[in-house]
Amino acid sequence: MEEYVKLFIDESYPNFIDKYLTTETLKRIKHVSQFCGCDYTNLYSPLFFYTRFDHSRVVALMTWHFTHDKKATIAALLHDVGTPCFAHCIDYVFGDYMNQETSEKSINEMIQTDTVLLQYLKEDGIEEQDLEDLKKYPILENTAPKLCTDRLDGVLHTCYIWLHTHTLVEVKEVYNNVTVLINEEGKQELGFKDKKIAEKFVEMTATYAKELQGNTDKYVMKYVSEVVKDAFYENLICLDDLYTKKEEEIVSIFANNFYSWKEFRSANHLIGTEEEPSNFYISFATKKRNVIPLLQTDEGDKRINTVSESSKEIYSMLEEYQDTKYAYVDGIKHI
Repeated sequence: MEEYVKLFIDESYPNFIDKYLTTETLKRIKHVSQFCGCDYTNLYSPLFFYTRFDHSRVVALMTWHFTHDKKATIAALLHDVGTPCFAHCIDYVFGDYMNQETSEKSINEMIQTDTVLLQYLKEDGIEEQDLEDLKKYPILENTAPKLCTDRLDGVLHTCYIWLHTHTLVEVKEVYNNVTVLINEEGKQELGFKDKKIAEKFVEMTATYAKELQGNTDKYVMKYVSEVVKDAFYENLICLDDLYTKKEEEIVSIFANNFYSWKEFRSANHLIGTEEEPSNFYISFATKKRNVIPLLQTDEGDKRINTVSESSKEIYSMLEEYQDTKYAYVDGIKHI
Protein backbone atom coordinates (compact mmCIF):
# COMPACT_ATOMS: atom_id res chain seq x y z
CA MET A 1 0.00 0.00 0.00
CA GLU A 2 2.79 2.45 0.80
CA GLU A 3 3.98 2.22 -2.81
CA TYR A 4 0.58 3.51 -3.90
CA VAL A 5 0.60 6.31 -1.32
CA LYS A 6 4.15 7.36 -2.28
CA LEU A 7 2.97 8.20 -5.80
CA PHE A 8 1.20 11.26 -4.41
CA ILE A 9 3.87 12.72 -2.15
CA ASP A 10 4.95 16.18 -3.27
CA GLU A 11 8.56 17.39 -3.17
CA SER A 12 7.41 19.75 -0.40
CA TYR A 13 5.69 17.26 1.88
CA PRO A 14 2.95 18.86 4.07
CA ASN A 15 4.47 17.99 7.46
CA PHE A 16 1.61 19.76 9.25
CA ILE A 17 -0.75 16.83 8.47
CA ASP A 18 1.31 14.25 10.37
CA LYS A 19 0.13 15.28 13.81
CA TYR A 20 -3.50 14.80 12.75
CA LEU A 21 -2.82 11.21 11.69
CA THR A 22 -2.38 10.18 15.34
CA THR A 23 -5.66 11.70 16.58
CA GLU A 24 -8.55 9.50 17.70
CA THR A 25 -10.74 10.91 14.94
CA LEU A 26 -8.36 9.82 12.18
CA LYS A 27 -7.40 6.56 13.88
CA ARG A 28 -11.08 5.52 13.90
CA ILE A 29 -11.31 5.50 10.11
CA LYS A 30 -8.29 3.20 9.92
CA HIS A 31 -10.96 0.59 10.69
CA VAL A 32 -13.48 1.65 8.02
CA SER A 33 -13.00 -0.03 4.63
CA GLN A 34 -12.98 2.17 1.55
CA PHE A 35 -14.84 -0.42 -0.50
CA CYS A 36 -18.09 -0.52 1.47
CA GLY A 37 -17.95 -4.09 2.75
CA CYS A 38 -16.44 -5.60 -0.41
CA ASP A 39 -13.34 -6.69 1.53
CA TYR A 40 -15.43 -9.25 3.45
CA THR A 41 -16.45 -11.49 0.55
CA ASN A 42 -14.59 -13.45 -2.10
CA LEU A 43 -16.77 -11.81 -4.72
CA TYR A 44 -13.91 -9.31 -4.77
CA SER A 45 -10.18 -9.64 -4.18
CA PRO A 46 -8.62 -6.22 -3.39
CA LEU A 47 -4.82 -6.15 -3.44
CA PHE A 48 -4.84 -4.96 0.18
CA PHE A 49 -7.15 -3.50 2.80
CA TYR A 50 -7.54 0.13 1.75
CA THR A 51 -9.28 2.21 4.39
CA ARG A 52 -10.97 5.58 4.65
CA PHE A 53 -7.83 6.67 6.52
CA ASP A 54 -5.63 5.68 3.58
CA HIS A 55 -7.95 7.39 1.11
CA SER A 56 -8.05 10.54 3.25
CA ARG A 57 -4.26 10.65 3.44
CA VAL A 58 -3.94 10.27 -0.34
CA VAL A 59 -6.58 12.94 -1.03
CA ALA A 60 -4.79 15.31 1.35
CA LEU A 61 -1.47 14.68 -0.42
CA MET A 62 -3.10 15.24 -3.81
CA THR A 63 -4.80 18.42 -2.63
CA TRP A 64 -1.51 19.80 -1.30
CA HIS A 65 0.23 18.94 -4.58
CA PHE A 66 -2.28 20.87 -6.67
CA THR A 67 -2.97 23.81 -4.31
CA HIS A 68 -0.28 24.16 -1.61
CA ASP A 69 -3.24 25.46 0.41
CA LYS A 70 -3.03 24.49 4.07
CA LYS A 71 -6.75 24.86 4.80
CA ALA A 72 -7.77 22.85 1.75
CA THR A 73 -5.25 20.12 2.62
CA ILE A 74 -6.46 19.78 6.21
CA ALA A 75 -10.07 19.78 4.99
CA ALA A 76 -9.09 16.99 2.59
CA LEU A 77 -7.53 14.99 5.41
CA LEU A 78 -10.73 15.30 7.45
CA HIS A 79 -13.27 15.01 4.64
CA ASP A 80 -14.30 11.41 5.45
CA VAL A 81 -14.16 11.40 9.27
CA GLY A 82 -17.97 11.20 9.43
CA THR A 83 -18.08 7.94 7.47
CA PRO A 84 -19.71 5.04 9.37
CA CYS A 85 -18.50 1.45 9.29
CA PHE A 86 -19.31 -0.07 5.88
CA ALA A 87 -19.65 3.48 4.49
CA HIS A 88 -22.32 3.74 1.77
CA CYS A 89 -23.87 0.41 2.82
CA ILE A 90 -25.43 2.42 5.65
CA ASP A 91 -27.05 4.74 3.11
CA TYR A 92 -28.74 1.59 1.81
CA VAL A 93 -30.02 0.93 5.35
CA PHE A 94 -31.94 4.20 5.03
CA GLY A 95 -33.07 3.42 1.48
CA ASP A 96 -30.77 6.05 -0.03
CA TYR A 97 -29.56 4.19 -3.12
CA MET A 98 -29.42 7.17 -5.47
CA ASN A 99 -27.71 10.00 -3.56
CA GLN A 100 -25.79 7.95 -0.96
CA GLU A 101 -25.47 10.94 1.35
CA THR A 102 -27.71 10.00 4.30
CA SER A 103 -25.36 8.32 6.74
CA GLU A 104 -22.23 10.48 6.71
CA LYS A 105 -21.97 12.86 9.66
CA SER A 106 -20.46 16.31 9.33
CA ILE A 107 -16.80 16.88 10.10
CA ASN A 108 -17.61 19.34 12.87
CA GLU A 109 -20.02 16.90 14.52
CA MET A 110 -17.41 14.16 14.57
CA ILE A 111 -14.51 16.19 15.97
CA GLN A 112 -16.30 17.92 18.86
CA THR A 113 -14.98 15.52 21.51
CA ASP A 114 -11.47 15.19 20.07
CA THR A 115 -9.73 17.83 22.16
CA VAL A 116 -6.31 17.05 20.69
CA LEU A 117 -7.51 17.51 17.11
CA LEU A 118 -9.37 20.69 18.04
CA GLN A 119 -6.16 22.09 19.51
CA TYR A 120 -4.27 21.25 16.30
CA LEU A 121 -6.93 23.04 14.24
CA LYS A 122 -6.61 26.10 16.47
CA GLU A 123 -2.82 26.07 16.07
CA ASP A 124 -3.22 25.86 12.29
CA GLY A 125 -5.77 28.67 12.14
CA ILE A 126 -8.64 26.42 11.01
CA GLU A 127 -12.09 27.52 12.19
CA GLU A 128 -15.37 25.60 12.21
CA GLN A 129 -16.67 27.38 9.11
CA ASP A 130 -13.59 26.28 7.19
CA LEU A 131 -14.86 22.70 7.43
CA GLU A 132 -18.60 23.24 6.92
CA ASP A 133 -18.80 23.28 3.11
CA LEU A 134 -16.01 21.45 1.32
CA LYS A 135 -17.16 22.74 -2.07
CA LYS A 136 -15.36 25.96 -1.21
CA TYR A 137 -12.26 23.88 -2.08
CA PRO A 138 -13.11 22.82 -5.68
CA ILE A 139 -9.83 20.98 -6.18
CA LEU A 140 -10.86 18.72 -3.28
CA GLU A 141 -14.63 18.52 -3.74
CA ASN A 142 -16.69 19.29 -6.82
CA THR A 143 -20.01 18.26 -8.33
CA ALA A 144 -19.97 15.30 -10.72
CA PRO A 145 -18.85 14.82 -13.42
CA LYS A 146 -16.10 17.34 -12.63
CA LEU A 147 -12.72 15.98 -11.58
CA CYS A 148 -11.44 16.67 -8.05
CA THR A 149 -8.93 14.93 -5.79
CA ASP A 150 -11.57 12.91 -3.94
CA ARG A 151 -12.95 11.59 -7.22
CA LEU A 152 -9.47 11.18 -8.75
CA ASP A 153 -8.38 8.80 -6.01
CA GLY A 154 -11.73 7.03 -6.34
CA VAL A 155 -11.01 6.16 -9.96
CA LEU A 156 -7.33 5.35 -9.45
CA HIS A 157 -7.69 3.11 -6.41
CA THR A 158 -10.68 1.33 -7.94
CA CYS A 159 -8.64 0.36 -10.99
CA TYR A 160 -5.45 -0.53 -9.14
CA ILE A 161 -6.37 -1.80 -5.67
CA TRP A 162 -9.93 -3.03 -5.97
CA LEU A 163 -10.31 -4.41 -9.49
CA HIS A 164 -6.60 -4.53 -10.49
CA THR A 165 -7.34 -3.62 -14.10
CA HIS A 166 -4.45 -1.14 -14.21
CA THR A 167 -0.88 -1.20 -12.92
CA LEU A 168 0.92 1.13 -10.54
CA VAL A 169 2.91 2.40 -13.53
CA GLU A 170 -0.30 3.35 -15.34
CA VAL A 171 -1.67 5.06 -12.24
CA LYS A 172 1.53 7.09 -11.97
CA GLU A 173 1.43 8.04 -15.66
CA VAL A 174 -2.14 9.30 -15.34
CA TYR A 175 -1.58 11.15 -12.08
CA ASN A 176 1.56 12.90 -13.28
CA ASN A 177 -0.36 14.33 -16.23
CA VAL A 178 -3.05 15.98 -14.09
CA THR A 179 -2.93 19.76 -13.74
CA VAL A 180 -5.15 22.63 -12.62
CA LEU A 181 -7.25 24.08 -15.46
CA ILE A 182 -10.16 26.53 -15.75
CA ASN A 183 -13.63 25.13 -16.42
CA GLU A 184 -16.69 26.52 -18.19
CA GLU A 185 -17.66 28.45 -15.07
CA GLY A 186 -14.31 30.21 -14.92
CA LYS A 187 -13.31 28.20 -11.85
CA GLN A 188 -10.33 25.99 -11.12
CA GLU A 189 -10.73 22.28 -11.79
CA LEU A 190 -8.40 19.36 -12.32
CA GLY A 191 -7.79 18.18 -15.86
CA PHE A 192 -5.19 16.71 -18.20
CA LYS A 193 -2.35 18.10 -20.29
CA ASP A 194 -2.13 15.23 -22.80
CA LYS A 195 -5.04 13.88 -24.86
CA LYS A 196 -3.86 10.26 -24.96
CA ILE A 197 -3.44 10.12 -21.20
CA ALA A 198 -6.80 11.81 -20.72
CA GLU A 199 -8.33 9.11 -22.91
CA LYS A 200 -6.63 6.45 -20.78
CA PHE A 201 -8.21 8.04 -17.71
CA VAL A 202 -11.60 7.95 -19.45
CA GLU A 203 -11.13 4.19 -19.90
CA MET A 204 -10.35 3.93 -16.18
CA THR A 205 -13.46 5.99 -15.43
CA ALA A 206 -15.53 3.51 -17.45
CA THR A 207 -14.17 0.65 -15.33
CA TYR A 208 -14.99 2.58 -12.15
CA ALA A 209 -18.45 3.71 -13.25
CA LYS A 210 -19.57 0.31 -14.57
CA GLU A 211 -18.46 -1.50 -11.42
CA LEU A 212 -20.33 0.89 -9.16
CA GLN A 213 -23.47 0.50 -11.27
CA GLY A 214 -23.03 -3.24 -11.59
CA ASN A 215 -24.81 -5.98 -9.70
CA THR A 216 -21.82 -7.36 -7.78
CA ASP A 217 -21.18 -4.12 -5.93
CA LYS A 218 -24.91 -3.55 -5.40
CA TYR A 219 -25.35 -7.08 -4.08
CA VAL A 220 -22.54 -6.73 -1.53
CA MET A 221 -23.82 -3.38 -0.30
CA LYS A 222 -27.44 -4.52 -0.12
CA TYR A 223 -26.53 -7.73 1.71
CA VAL A 224 -24.42 -5.87 4.29
CA SER A 225 -27.15 -3.27 4.77
CA GLU A 226 -29.75 -5.99 5.43
CA VAL A 227 -27.47 -7.68 7.96
CA VAL A 228 -26.99 -4.31 9.68
CA LYS A 229 -30.76 -3.78 9.82
CA ASP A 230 -31.31 -7.25 11.30
CA ALA A 231 -28.52 -6.59 13.82
CA PHE A 232 -30.31 -3.39 14.85
CA TYR A 233 -33.59 -5.29 15.21
CA GLU A 234 -31.98 -7.98 17.37
CA ASN A 235 -30.18 -5.35 19.49
CA LEU A 236 -26.79 -6.73 18.56
CA ILE A 237 -25.59 -3.26 17.59
CA CYS A 238 -27.00 0.26 17.57
CA LEU A 239 -26.59 3.05 15.03
CA ASP A 240 -23.99 4.83 17.15
CA ASP A 241 -21.78 1.72 17.07
CA LEU A 242 -21.21 2.33 13.37
CA TYR A 243 -19.42 5.58 14.25
CA THR A 244 -17.54 4.35 17.32
CA LYS A 245 -16.65 0.67 16.91
CA LYS A 246 -14.09 -0.89 14.60
CA GLU A 247 -15.47 -2.51 11.49
CA GLU A 248 -13.79 -5.79 12.38
CA GLU A 249 -15.61 -5.83 15.74
CA ILE A 250 -18.96 -5.54 14.00
CA VAL A 251 -17.98 -8.15 11.41
CA SER A 252 -17.27 -10.54 14.29
CA ILE A 253 -20.79 -9.94 15.62
CA PHE A 254 -22.23 -10.70 12.18
CA ALA A 255 -20.17 -13.87 11.83
CA ASN A 256 -21.34 -15.14 15.22
CA ASN A 257 -25.03 -14.36 14.72
CA PHE A 258 -25.90 -14.73 11.03
CA TYR A 259 -25.44 -18.07 9.35
CA SER A 260 -25.53 -16.51 5.89
CA TRP A 261 -22.42 -14.44 6.70
CA LYS A 262 -20.28 -17.54 6.20
CA GLU A 263 -21.82 -18.02 2.76
CA PHE A 264 -21.33 -14.35 1.96
CA ARG A 265 -17.70 -14.55 3.05
CA SER A 266 -16.95 -17.54 0.80
CA ALA A 267 -19.09 -16.51 -2.17
CA ASN A 268 -17.05 -16.08 -5.33
CA HIS A 269 -19.71 -15.99 -8.01
CA LEU A 270 -22.79 -13.83 -8.56
CA ILE A 271 -25.55 -15.14 -10.79
CA GLY A 272 -27.30 -12.65 -13.03
CA THR A 273 -30.77 -13.34 -14.39
CA GLU A 274 -33.77 -11.62 -15.95
CA GLU A 275 -36.22 -13.70 -13.89
CA GLU A 276 -36.94 -13.17 -10.20
CA PRO A 277 -35.01 -15.79 -8.18
CA SER A 278 -36.07 -17.47 -4.93
CA ASN A 279 -32.76 -16.61 -3.22
CA PHE A 280 -31.91 -13.32 -1.52
CA TYR A 281 -31.46 -11.09 -4.56
CA ILE A 282 -30.99 -7.51 -5.66
CA SER A 283 -32.89 -5.57 -8.30
CA PHE A 284 -32.72 -1.78 -8.10
CA ALA A 285 -31.12 1.29 -9.61
CA THR A 286 -28.31 3.03 -7.79
CA LYS A 287 -26.25 6.18 -7.98
CA LYS A 288 -24.46 6.68 -11.28
CA ARG A 289 -20.88 7.81 -10.90
CA ASN A 290 -18.95 9.42 -13.72
CA VAL A 291 -16.04 11.75 -14.41
CA ILE A 292 -15.66 13.86 -17.57
CA PRO A 293 -12.32 15.64 -17.17
CA LEU A 294 -11.06 18.79 -18.81
CA LEU A 295 -8.29 18.67 -21.40
CA GLN A 296 -5.79 21.45 -22.05
CA THR A 297 -5.91 22.38 -25.77
CA ASP A 298 -4.61 25.17 -28.00
CA GLU A 299 -8.18 26.52 -28.11
CA GLY A 300 -8.55 26.52 -24.33
CA ASP A 301 -9.57 23.99 -21.69
CA LYS A 302 -12.34 21.69 -22.97
CA ARG A 303 -14.23 18.60 -21.78
CA ILE A 304 -12.60 15.47 -23.15
CA ASN A 305 -15.89 14.23 -24.68
CA THR A 306 -16.00 17.31 -26.94
CA VAL A 307 -12.57 16.70 -28.45
CA SER A 308 -12.19 12.90 -28.38
CA GLU A 309 -14.44 10.55 -30.37
CA SER A 310 -13.30 7.50 -28.40
CA SER A 311 -14.17 9.21 -25.12
CA LYS A 312 -17.52 10.33 -26.49
CA GLU A 313 -18.31 6.70 -27.37
CA ILE A 314 -17.32 5.50 -23.89
CA TYR A 315 -19.60 8.03 -22.19
CA SER A 316 -22.44 7.06 -24.52
CA MET A 317 -21.90 3.41 -23.58
CA LEU A 318 -21.99 4.30 -19.89
CA GLU A 319 -25.31 6.10 -20.35
CA GLU A 320 -26.79 2.91 -21.81
CA TYR A 321 -25.10 0.45 -19.46
CA GLN A 322 -27.38 -1.89 -17.52
CA ASP A 323 -26.59 -5.09 -15.69
CA THR A 324 -29.07 -7.98 -15.49
CA LYS A 325 -32.40 -7.22 -13.83
CA TYR A 326 -31.73 -9.59 -10.90
CA ALA A 327 -28.63 -11.02 -9.24
CA TYR A 328 -28.06 -13.48 -6.41
CA VAL A 329 -25.56 -15.82 -4.73
CA ASP A 330 -26.56 -19.46 -5.02
CA GLY A 331 -25.84 -20.33 -1.38
CA ILE A 332 -27.71 -17.43 0.24
CA LYS A 333 -31.45 -18.06 0.44
CA HIS A 334 -32.07 -15.38 3.06
CA ILE A 335 -30.22 -13.29 5.66
